[in-house]
Amino acid sequence: MKLILALSVVLLVAGCSSLPMQVVENDSPIVCDRAQMARIDAQAQLQRAENHWVNCPQIRRDRVKPVS
Repeated sequence: MKLILALSVVLLVAGCSSLPMQVVENDSPIVCDRAQMARIDAQAQLQRAENHWVNCPQIRRDRVKPVS
């Protein structure tokens, strides 16, 4: 009986736990514009407002300068 209870608790915990976040590498020509996000975040801090990103401002990958 204790074994069944222990196994059910383990299954419950395993079923309710979230999966780790994974970064997806894709060949999309669109990436997030991190500079614009930083400017918007800085402006929100000055106005003492909270900013929660759902979708990031996007920029074409061919316009992104390579990191040197």
